[in-house]
Amino acid sequence: MMTIVVILALALLIAASMLALVRVLMGPTIIDRIIAFDLVAISIVGMMVILSVWWKTQLFIEIMLIFSLLGFVGTVAFVCYLHNDPSKLKRVGKKEPSKKETP
Repeated sequence: MMTIVVILALALLIAASMLALVRVLMGPTIIDRIIAFDLVAISIVGMMVILSVWWKTQLFIEIMLIFSLLGFVGTVAFVCYLHNDPSKLKRVGKKEPSKKETP
């Protein structure tokens, strides 16, 4: 029974990671990409937790902590970078309408 639950949980986390990677690559805004990156990091940590429980080992604890810290710091760094220059929040691939000059 435990094996079925572990495999199902891993499959769901892999699916979530794949969908988040699609959002990272195709996200319409930078904010969508940042949130998707954070989801990928959380999903990978979740996969490591499930594998660690399934294999009954504590070898991955340090790796999980480091990876979750890197995901958090990366997200905060992106948000701080965008906070300093809000013009980067525009939609990716969309052109701004040209302003007509008035005489």
